[in-house]
Amino acid sequence: MQPQGDAVGATAETGLRDRKKARTRQAIRAAGLDLYEEQGFEQTTVDQICRRADVAHRTFFRYYASKEALLFGTDFGEAILDEFAAAPAGLDLWDAFLHAVARTDGTLEEPTEHTARRRALRRRFMGIRTVHDHAVQLIDRLVRRTIGIAAARLGADPARDLRPHALGAVLGAMTRRHVVDGVEGEGPMDPWWDAFRQVMPPPGR
Repeated sequence: MQPQGDAVGATAETGLRDRKKARTRQAIRAAGLDLYEEQGFEQTTVDQICRRADVAHRTFFRYYASKEALLFGTDFGEAILDEFAAAPAGLDLWDAFLHAVARTDGTLEEPTEHTARRRALRRRFMGIRTVHDHAVQLIDRLVRRTIGIAAARLGADPARDLRPHALGAVLGAMTRRHVVDGVEGEGPMDPWWDAFRQVMPPPGR
């Protein structure tokens, strides 16, 4: 059995590492967003971000796979899907999804200062091919995960059952309109959920 003092020390060391990683990520993010605002996305290089953040080139890529990834963040849309996966088992598919929306206030990202900056920059740069393509790839990833979660909740084979794909299509269309088509809002996407409820048939029909 490990001595209690060693356990406390290990926990403290882990906490210190986590705080250092968070500070490094914050420094890279701030440097990137500052440079995007100052001189534009295409004019900004990874080397410039690294110099501004005072980190090594390889450190940047430990946190972000690309300039585009920094613009969107590493957990875009994941909070809703995490809550969808964790929704009570007794809920049907749509109610489980609405449960996830309620738990996250229907937002794709945490409502922080850097999120607002990212949204503004994405609207500004969505016409750039690499930014647009990254957004489409990210949405496709969210749709695939939605299908996987929905299939697991239903105990269904997504190769044969269209219900998981139907829900994935809803999320994909909403996210594409919200991000790619340039109508991102500053708050939750309540109008979307209201619109979906209006076109969905009442239970039993």
